[in-house]
Amino acid sequence: MPRGLPASYIKKAKRELGKGASWHDIFKRAWELYKGSKVYEAVSGNPSKKRGSRKKTSRKGGSRTVAKKKRRYRRSMTIPLAPVIGLAVGMAEPVDKLIKGDVTGAVHDLALNYTGFSTIDKKFHPEYLKKGLVPLIIGLLVHKFVGGAPLNLNRMLARHKIPLIRI
Repeated sequence: MPRGLPASYIKKAKRELGKGASWHDIFKRAWELYKGSKVYEAVSGNPSKKRGSRKKTSRKGGSRTVAKKKRRYRRSMTIPLAPVIGLAVGMAEPVDKLIKGDVTGAVHDLALNYTGFSTIDKKFHPEYLKKGLVPLIIGLLVHKFVGGAPLNLNRMLARHKIPLIRI
């Protein structure tokens, strides 16, 4: 079906408005004329007005593409194991001290494991980073590269409907 404004309505609007009219006014008037005509009523999908008889056009060649079904994903809470294990390695000693009631010792060990900075002697000790920060970074890298793009282990776990666990 042709779309747009027929040229005959533009000519009719030009004649009505005269020489000094702007293109905007001409097209505005042409659309008013077209929308008030029976041709527009037959072409538009207005069910309240009577339609004229139209010739049905047959479809020429080509194949129709079938719309893909939309997948519905059910969201569930998952726990990324690698980062949690990396975090747990550095938190084991401070949590143990916290359970025993030594809050200042737990805060000191937590700061020492993750920053390497001692709150007691005010010095940097890089060897303590092996207890906390390094396992956390390794866990994050394992989560990124084993669970993600290159190996996609998380996608396989999800496909097999294994609950809660992701790497």
